[in-house]
Amino acid sequence: MAFQNSGIFIINKPFQWTSNDVIRKIKSNCKFKKIGHAGTLDPLATGILPILVNDSTKYFDYFQTFKKSYLAEIKFGFSTSSYDLEGDIDAKTDNIPQNIDLIKEKISYFIGSIKQVPPKYSAIKKNGKRLYDYARNDEDIEIESREVEVSEIKIIDWKTPILKVIINCSSGFYVRSFANDLGKKLGSLAVLTSLSRINYGPFEIKDSINIENINPIEKKLISIDSIFLSNKKLVFDVDMEKSYYNGKVFTSENLKLSSLKEQDIKIYNSNDEFIGLLTYDNTKKFWKPKNIIRLY
Repeated sequence: MAFQNSGIFIINKPFQWTSNDVIRKIKSNCKFKKIGHAGTLDPLATGILPILVNDSTKYFDYFQTFKKSYLAEIKFGFSTSSYDLEGDIDAKTDNIPQNIDLIKEKISYFIGSIKQVPPKYSAIKKNGKRLYDYARNDEDIEIESREVEVSEIKIIDWKTPILKVIINCSSGFYVRSFANDLGKKLGSLAVLTSLSRINYGPFEIKDSINIENINPIEKKLISIDSIFLSNKKLVFDVDMEKSYYNGKVFTSENLKLSSLKEQDIKIYNSNDEFIGLLTYDNTKKFWKPKNIIRLY
């Protein structure tokens, strides 16, 4: 079946599926011109995986700015090569933390703007090669730390040796690395045993759909404008819509705007369908089309 509308599927990724498995499943139901996911989830993780299709793929960069929340389970007493249960056990210890106050104290070191070293088993590229390729070939390589932001880590359960937490963080934060680093901070070893992404920008886990229940597919597609909660909205008549699609620029007077804002403006046609954005050029003092959505 061919289906040409643009939008997002908010999928609850199943356990042991790769992010690309989800894309292949959607492709088997419908032949989109363009399709991709916004934020990889490891096979053992579940939860929110946004899938963007057709012209909505122009909006990938916006997803990199969204905060995310994870429900994580961490087990102390051993470590693995991948920092989760996919890897081989490479060390064990009987030194299991017992004091919840000490755990809270060490967790506090991970709040705020921090430097984090990603796992060697990750899709990050170095010198044109994925880190997991170096790891699989037993090649030693230096992995640079990256700055990430963590706004909150909330303990929701502690039954020795298993800790459950909710983590609110920026894109780029690896929960596997956090589990490994926390174990070391506590003089122990730890791995991530379970992970679910429960919030992603404006989306919550309750908004997600089971990949097996994706049909009828046209009713599960969400308009990409759902990611813009506070942006101003303008509705264009047929003539202005034509100008917009032709790449014409607009002045604030054209748009009857009394003030300028830093945010892009959401543009809709006369049928109240989202067709893209206008972004302001501070140098040339006009508004220009951005990330146009073509309706088929």
